[in-house]
Amino acid sequence: MQMSLEWLAIGREADLAVQQLSSGITALGIAHHAKPGLYTQAFFGLSVGIERTAKLIIIADYLIENAGKFPSNLELRKYRHNLEALLDHCDSLSEKYRKGKESWERPNDAIHRAIISTLSEFSTLTRYYNLDFLSGGEASKHVDPVKAWWEDVGLRILDRHFSANKRKRLKEQSLELSKASEATVSVRFQAEDGSWILNLGSLMIKSAETEVVQRYGRLYTLQIVRWLSWLVYDLSHLGADKRRIEPLYGLHELFVQFMQEDQTLRTRKRWPLV
Repeated sequence: MQMSLEWLAIGREADLAVQQLSSGITALGIAHHAKPGLYTQAFFGLSVGIERTAKLIIIADYLIENAGKFPSNLELRKYRHNLEALLDHCDSLSEKYRKGKESWERPNDAIHRAIISTLSEFSTLTRYYNLDFLSGGEASKHVDPVKAWWEDVGLRILDRHFSANKRKRLKEQSLELSKASEATVSVRFQAEDGSWILNLGSLMIKSAETEVVQRYGRLYTLQIVRWLSWLVYDLSHLGADKRRIEPLYGLHELFVQFMQEDQTLRTRKRWPLV
């Protein structure tokens, strides 16, 4: 059976969203102070992927509510690149369709909110931060997005997942390492928050912190993606299987890979799964 051009367009948009999410989350899980470009790669991928997924959800809901009719361009453009507004709307749709399904509860604690706030600011204001900084553009008036991520998301993760005892032991070891190497080793890196790393002991602490932020930054971001994926999944089934809206057939298939347990979301480093 030949499928419609609308079905093809939705499928291509879904594939774009999933590929952007996958490249973004992979980059986020390996980004560190010595490779700041990986943070920006992650922010581009995640902001585009989340935006496109949310707009697919809005389209699916509109099709279901309007007997297969598509929304106007104006209806979609009113959200622009504002991820916070898009996810708030998706939350209202989650409430509308959830019917007691726990998997549709929006991940919305302080870390989740900081992730979306940071990505939304990047999407709307600071994605050209470096160029604007050099040229005196508008984005240079805002906080560097890498610094914003570390201070708004990273520090919250460390407060929750980097124990005081581990910090104490690491600090003791770092002081010994710095003392032993200060005459023979030169270190000069700039951390995400703009501070300088000037000895091996500080580098040791930074590396340990980065590993925690990478692992849990991936987890909390993918929890948001998983929630959106469940919404895509059920809207696809409702629209295609029950309402016979042809463009929604198979929409969910690419998003199934994100519907994993936390253990997989926290530990798997390379995405997509397929």
